[in-house]
Amino acid sequence: MKKVLQLGIGCLISAVAMYIAFREVKLTELSESFSQIQWWPVLPFLACFCAHFFFRSLRWRYLLPEPQGERPSLRKLFDSMILGNLATFLLPFRLGEFIRPMILSRWSEYSFASAFISVVIERFFDLAAVLIAFAIIVPMLPAVPEWVNWGAYSLGALSGCLLLFLICGCLFPSFIRSSVILFTKPLPQRLASLIVRFAGDLIEGAAVIKTPMRLLTIVVLTGVVWLFAWLQFYSLLFIFPYDHSFLLSVTLGVFVALAIAFPSAPGFLGVFQVGCVAACSFFTFPPAAATTYSIVVHMLTYLLFIGIGFWLLAIHDLSLGELRNAAEDRGEAPIPPG
Repeated sequence: MKKVLQLGIGCLISAVAMYIAFREVKLTELSESFSQIQWWPVLPFLACFCAHFFFRSLRWRYLLPEPQGERPSLRKLFDSMILGNLATFLLPFRLGEFIRPMILSRWSEYSFASAFISVVIERFFDLAAVLIAFAIIVPMLPAVPEWVNWGAYSLGALSGCLLLFLICGCLFPSFIRSSVILFTKPLPQRLASLIVRFAGDLIEGAAVIKTPMRLLTIVVLTGVVWLFAWLQFYSLLFIFPYDHSFLLSVTLGVFVALAIAFPSAPGFLGVFQVGCVAACSFFTFPPAAATTYSIVVHMLTYLLFIGIGFWLLAIHDLSLGELRNAAEDRGEAPIPPG
């Protein structure tokens, strides 16, 4: 019943988001906008897509603890990541976040717990990158209300605190654990236990940041990951003869990242479009072109994950049902070694 309610809420949010994204666009305007598209920018988009996930895989290697034996190859990390994204785009409840570490735990000596914590740490770095970028770009956007500026600065400060927590958790784990226990004492026992356990898992995961050089490597790779994410948006701006500024592509990447954080139907349907349309509204993009752009970017991303994902399922002798069962059962379903 709880899962049905969660799925219903996600689908409702997606439906509302679709209405918001399409409400100012007539069908004739959308059709005319599609007829103006130039398709050659798909080629640089594909190159940026591949580079983006290559560097994500490389960064994931640095976020995993040192193995006793051989490190997993970049190919295994890449395949695990693509299959996780395939599940996120097709299955409800964002099961891809569980499927990715679960597959890696079958293909390497890492446990599900250690692989999953590395994904959580990865999300912290991604969140910090998005919030810092948000704080930087908002003052550059025209006609932004003052409260949005303050919100951007506050979120930027929050991202700094997240990074500081991870770094301190690595350098002073006992002190941070004691501090978390102290600050959670006034809370209800169940909530306090949950926070302490979660903080402990994060501190344990942050132990991979053993040296300043490793931290610098992770930070640089995070910057490269998001650079190629923004370049994906930038390359597809050329399907229309409108604004091709890199600032717009960064705004698109940030707004979409914030939008898809909300619950939604599988594949971020609706919220993805709202993020694109909201970003384009600050620039010289006609509403019909902005909506068309959101459809094209989402459709290409969808097709890439489905095409590459099902190809990987075939070569690894897997099925989407196996992945779903593995995620729901926390790795009890058998997955053949990759």
